[in-house]
Amino acid sequence: YISSSFNVDGNLKYGHQVAENTIGNIHTHFINFKVDLDVLGVENVFQTKDMKFMNVSLPWMPERYAMVPQLVEAQLKTEKEAALRYDTKTPRYLHIASNRTNRWGHQRSYRLQVVSFTGDSLPETEPEEKSMSWARYKVAITKHKDSEQTSSSLYSQNNMWTPAVDFSKYIEDDESIENQDLVAWVTTGFLHIPHAEDIPNTVTVGNGGGVILRPHNYFDEDPSIHSPDGVYISPGSEGNCENNKMACFTEDACSPVIEPFTYSGFEGTMKFEE
Repeated sequence: YISSSFNVDGNLKYGHQVAENTIGNIHTHFINFKVDLDVLGVENVFQTKDMKFMNVSLPWMPERYAMVPQLVEAQLKTEKEAALRYDTKTPRYLHIASNRTNRWGHQRSYRLQVVSFTGDSLPETEPEEKSMSWARYKVAITKHKDSEQTSSSLYSQNNMWTPAVDFSKYIEDDESIENQDLVAWVTTGFLHIPHAEDIPNTVTVGNGGGVILRPHNYFDEDPSIHSPDGVYISPGSEGNCENNKMACFTEDACSPVIEPFTYSGFEGTMKFEE
């Protein structure tokens, strides 16, 4: 269901009318993931990759030039460098990498592929913003500490002005993140402007956020080529154990005994006279 309020004059600047006397209030969904990822051990680095166009002379025609995309790589060294704010341009490839290399000489890593950046959060000038200071960042990388377990706390909703956990403190000490045990804090989400189709059930298709952990030069080749060969099962042979191992599972020996279910109406219900 949506976040709603009663429709009064002037309320349409806060959302759309979605039902009788009902406004669907504009709001944002924020999700912060803690990704404690160790790539071939705990001595990792944080890398970014993107591309830029370079005006390059053509080898076969030196007097002519062409704009050619080139790889741009960087390794960020401190927590403040690796605190990527939501209002800044962020490289499209973010990696937790090992110093060990694959067969081709590239550092073995896992990519943090963020699905749906959240966008604007509360301004930092607002006192309540401290309780969700993690939302300032699309991605933030910190050195692992046992004292930094979560980015927020259930108790922050009771005191947003001096929250139990202030995530921004994790970054203030600006520790080195080179060859360290790293933690990625990833903020995803989306803006939700409720509309008529959100009634009675909120539309979920197309709404979502998350982070995908993808191997990037971690292997020497596509690991799926080592998967077992496909099995062809012809119609009618589904119960054959040689073709379908799932058909040969033993039956449960300790299934619960469930009493027959009967229904004779509700008892003690309130009845209202016309």
